Order: sequence, then C-alpha cells, then structure tokens
Amino acid sequence: MTHPEKSDNVAEKLKAFPGAEIHAKGENGSLVFTVEGLEGENNQAKRIINTITDMGNVEGVISSSLVFHHNDAGLPQHQGKQL
Repeated sequence: MTHPEKSDNVAEKLKAFPGAEIHAKGENGSLVFTVEGLEGENNQAKRIINTITDMGNVEGVISSSLVFHHNDAGLPQHQGKQL
C-alpha cells in the first residue's frame, strides 16, 4: 500500500527487485506484486524473504502483507492418476 499519488514511483522502484513482477495497481495506492525464485539460485527462499522485507522498506511504501497462494489441483496426483 502506498499513497495514491506515489504509487507509480513506488511501483517502478519495486519492479527493479530481482524476481519481482507487478500484477495490479489500484486507484487507492494498492499494488500487487509477486516475487519468485530465479533460475540457478542457491537459496531461493532466503532471497525471496529478504526481497519482500526490503520491498517493505522502500520509501513510499506504507504497509505490506505477505500473501501466499499455491494451487496444485491440476497435478496428476490430485486427479486420481498414478504418477
């Protein structure tokens, strides 16, 4: 969440983080980002958590929330198929 008048500037700063991608910007200053691991990275989890922490400290960010969503319903083992 940012102040609405600062959201474009903050979004540009956040997009510069490795593995970060913006998905939505609200008129109220809300931003939706994902942070993903990078190919060949040794410790993806640590870098992702550090990135999320650093993103929350960017000037203009009012607050941030970590939301995790995972859906593997399309995988064979969840469709009654043998692997």
